[in-house]
Amino acid sequence: MRLRTFLAESMTDAIVQVRAALGDDAIIVSSHENGRGSIEVTAAVETAPRSDGGARPGQKTSSFEQRLEQMLRARLQAPVVPAAQTAPSPDDPFIPFDRSTIGAALEAHAVPAALRSDLLASAVSLDRRDAIAALAGALEARLGFEPLPVRPQAPVMAIGLPGAGKTVTLAKLAARAVVDGAPVDIVTTDTARTGAVAQGEAYAHLIGVHLRRAESIDALSLLLDESNASEGAIQDRSHRPCFIDTASVNPFDRDDFTALQRLTRSARLAAGVEPVLVLSALGDADVSREAAIEFSRLGARRIVATQLDIARRIGPVLAAADATGMSIAQISVTPYLARGLAQMNAYVCARMILNDSTAPATPVSVTRHAGQRP
Repeated sequence: MRLRTFLAESMTDAIVQVRAALGDDAIIVSSHENGRGSIEVTAAVETAPRSDGGARPGQKTSSFEQRLEQMLRARLQAPVVPAAQTAPSPDDPFIPFDRSTIGAALEAHAVPAALRSDLLASAVSLDRRDAIAALAGALEARLGFEPLPVRPQAPVMAIGLPGAGKTVTLAKLAARAVVDGAPVDIVTTDTARTGAVAQGEAYAHLIGVHLRRAESIDALSLLLDESNASEGAIQDRSHRPCFIDTASVNPFDRDDFTALQRLTRSARLAAGVEPVLVLSALGDADVSREAAIEFSRLGARRIVATQLDIARRIGPVLAAADATGMSIAQISVTPYLARGLAQMNAYVCARMILNDSTAPATPVSVTRHAGQRP
């Protein structure tokens, strides 16, 4: 795979540069605004090496590109995301309990009024001096928090609305397992959308995994059966986690949703697949809640929340979890593959809502979605 970094005054100019240098098959791996106000884009394109191991005719091998790819791979092996603090520590800043402070913070995070009122009443009833501890207690009593393990026992299938970031989220989950030393399978059923397979292949290549395609329900069942046979028994699946990407769907479109329903049902019967809802925090709370209710009917019991760096509020995700009983598993605060996911629990959530600057979900400067085709 050939990787290059481009600097431009705007995203449009960067895309023009990417197309001119790498062609129409290039994929944007990451993009951000640097400290000088320029847009910095890293793009990738698959390069087919000659059988003799040399470069293709007319193509020069750039030592810079080689170093860049080595750097990206090295970053995937490094603990670039600090472990989320899951319990109070003596170094935490003390935020005195104040009903109006907690209420205002919940409102700022777009938590729906009814849920906001219940959480506030619960926090007050706990009679704690620390606002974070009080809100964490209220959240724990009301909502579920259940992180996905690094090596899931059952295959994980990412489902969700368009634009939620399913593909990069799945790649982040797979990268965790690879870093932990596990061989993994990555499968995509999103084979019809323009650029979807190329995007998945770019991410899979960066973590050293071959992307497998399943263009039908039967094809997916065969791949899962093959994985079962190679493992020998379902209890050994932890040694080879499997991550499955799916096409985004509109859950309110019956035809779209029925197709995904058939796919998830078949996968659950074939290999006990766990559908996981990838949900963007950018959504409206009502729409997020209604969509989550539909996706929960497919057997999803966990949510991975994305795009918190842009949304800077978690209310829509809390609304979805509250309406469905799904647990919040992990959160993503950046589109960068190498920066992974942060574990979510009631304490982390409370710190984020109360805007503690040391919380792992503090917004970062990245404001553009990675992995899109130029």
